[in-house]
Amino acid sequence: MDSLKKMTTELKDVVSYSLNINNKSHIMNDLIDSVININWSGKVICSCGKTMDSFYRSNFCYPCFWNSPLASQSIFKPELCTAHLDIEERDLAWEKDFQIAPHYVYLANSSGIKVGITRGTQGVIRWMDQGASQAIIFAQVPNRRFSGDIEVALKSHVADKTNWRKMLSAAPEKVDLVAMKNHLTQFVPQPLKKYITIDNTVTEIKYPVKEYPVKVKSLKLEKENEISGVLKGVKGQYLIFDNNRVFNVRAHEGFLVNFSTQKNKKQTELF
Repeated sequence: MDSLKKMTTELKDVVSYSLNINNKSHIMNDLIDSVININWSGKVICSCGKTMDSFYRSNFCYPCFWNSPLASQSIFKPELCTAHLDIEERDLAWEKDFQIAPHYVYLANSSGIKVGITRGTQGVIRWMDQGASQAIIFAQVPNRRFSGDIEVALKSHVADKTNWRKMLSAAPEKVDLVAMKNHLTQFVPQPLKKYITIDNTVTEIKYPVKEYPVKVKSLKLEKENEISGVLKGVKGQYLIFDNNRVFNVRAHEGFLVNFSTQKNKKQTELF
């Protein structure tokens, strides 16, 4: 029995996924067409180490949700960050370390064009976690607040969230991200324009998906303690099962589960 954590990714010709659980690394790409079994114990564990029957909210226990800097408003709304002004929200030392660091504003094509932000150390990992098929860096800024300010300026013109159902239904049509970047530049506040990057490299990303669902059905461990099915692909942080079912691994971080696999005899080629 171990707690679920998000899958780790590596950018290759096709994204390589691994799920580390029970002291073993499962290469998910190798498990396409295998039966996956996930059995939930009925318990969850918070990042603080507290075990309970369910999370209070957003994968946190009650004290962490209200007190931890990991659950502060600025995590979800970076335009509210204040550490660069020496103003504490919950833990100024932690917030300075997290917020006053290089951040990227990017454009990605996952379910259509969207704007997003990520720490400089995350880079392409963020794009793979969101199931983006194309991505380009829009701006590089010295702190999280500036990235939030640019994102707010752009999200009136492009989406700032991924339509996960659409992302899981098919690979999106390619778009001209360089042209879109040039178009959106005009909407950035003048003091922040200097952070727009001149590098227009577009990263192309392919995923190990053999079969996309026709009508997406989301699986949740709170509703069914046991999930079992044939793995048909992996995209973003989702496992795509047979019969149009998908399982969001990241949304179940902290769930204490047993994880097992059974390979089928028939081997088929990924595409």
